[in-house]
Amino acid sequence: MKINFKPPLPATVLLLALSALPLLLNFAGCVAVPDQAVVASGSMDRELDRQPASCGSALELVNPERDTEGIDPSSFTVLSWNSHRSGHKDWNSDLIVLGRGADILLLQEAALGPVLDTQPEMAANEWLMAKAFQLDEREIGVMSAARVAPQAYCASREPEPLFKIPKIGLAASYPLAGLDTSLLVVNIHLVNYTINVAAVQRQISALEEIVRAHEGPVIVAGDFNTWNDERESLVRQKMTELEMNPVSFDPDHRVSFFSHRVDGVYYRGLEVTKSLSHQVESSDHNPLEVHFRLDQGAAQ
Repeated sequence: MKINFKPPLPATVLLLALSALPLLLNFAGCVAVPDQAVVASGSMDRELDRQPASCGSALELVNPERDTEGIDPSSFTVLSWNSHRSGHKDWNSDLIVLGRGADILLLQEAALGPVLDTQPEMAANEWLMAKAFQLDEREIGVMSAARVAPQAYCASREPEPLFKIPKIGLAASYPLAGLDTSLLVVNIHLVNYTINVAAVQRQISALEEIVRAHEGPVIVAGDFNTWNDERESLVRQKMTELEMNPVSFDPDHRVSFFSHRVDGVYYRGLEVTKSLSHQVESSDHNPLEVHFRLDQGAAQ
């Protein structure tokens, strides 16, 4: 659904409250939130590990014994999508069609079980899942998957001020074939139901140092919930400070809320060779597909 009008602030606040009400009613009495950031990891449709993994000032290596060739730095594809808890009947078929060849798959509002059902069909089947909450029997959160296992990862959380369900940022580094450097990928779902940007600022700051310290290429992508000028300005300012460039899409089918695009992809140390936004009916957001290659100038 695309909304392309911008009401004055009182109407905006009212609409936010009304849009949050169904969520509150839906979540009441059936939601469980973890006490800390926990990341599950797996391969194909199997979970291999689950452990606390809160972000600090740097990523720490995990599974150093796993042998992996690395992502091809000359050409790789990223698909980013808020999949709306995999609730639509056509969700899995859309994911398989659009994401089957992706080297990196970034999902926000991912439902763990349904995603794992699709993983045997996907090239990006080495996965990480940072759970935000459990709704009945469904684990919901942010999932990052790639053709290769991650070298390191961590998750950060920021609770929604209105109803305390956390939004997640998941950072992971992946080896690049033939190179000593790695690719840092941050999959983010920013807090939504706030009037000011204090919580947005905190959530970005929790991952800012990791991005700033990384010496190789970086991708930051996801649902930024930039539905007003202040939010959009803050995200763009932070990305500029981190020397991150926005990916442009033409035609641009990204969902709009109050005339602002809420999904996006930012990059550093890479070149964009192709970018697409796909129209679907299986979510209230549209998937973003970006083809990258290593910026040879930045790599020297």
